[in-house]
Amino acid sequence: MKKNDETQAPTRYYTENDMPVSMVHDLIVPYHSLFKSPLAKLGAIKQGLQPASLSALLKVTEVTQADIARWLDITEPTLRKHIQGDNSLNPGLSEHVIQLFELFDKGVDTFASLNEFKSWLRHYNPGIDAIPFDMLDTITGIGIVMSEIIRIDYGVTA
Repeated sequence: MKKNDETQAPTRYYTENDMPVSMVHDLIVPYHSLFKSPLAKLGAIKQGLQPASLSALLKVTEVTQADIARWLDITEPTLRKHIQGDNSLNPGLSEHVIQLFELFDKGVDTFASLNEFKSWLRHYNPGIDAIPFDMLDTITGIGIVMSEIIRIDYGVTA
């Protein structure tokens, strides 16, 4: 009997309530070149990201505006002004947003699901002695969480 691979359903890497991994990656694609080149990242930071990056960040992370505002150390009204505005983000906000995109890109890649990654972010992690979600308000915190995800990729967990 001939096996018909074309009739098999494609593998799904998400649950019914999870954003498909492909959608997350589609939202992050404009920033991929920045993840691979420190000079490109620096140029984008100095130039400032467009306000649309904040809307994309909200979609990718699926967290509240309050969470994003807390991570970026701004108020919710200020976040809304940035989202609705025409001005580029300042270098500090731009760098933080890029780092969050890179973290979520890596996290979704490692966990193969946005929901799985978000769940992992919200639980205490003994490897870093903290809840990763609570560390996303600083570049150093994002770096620590990123390092832990890389350790998970290599099977080196606490």
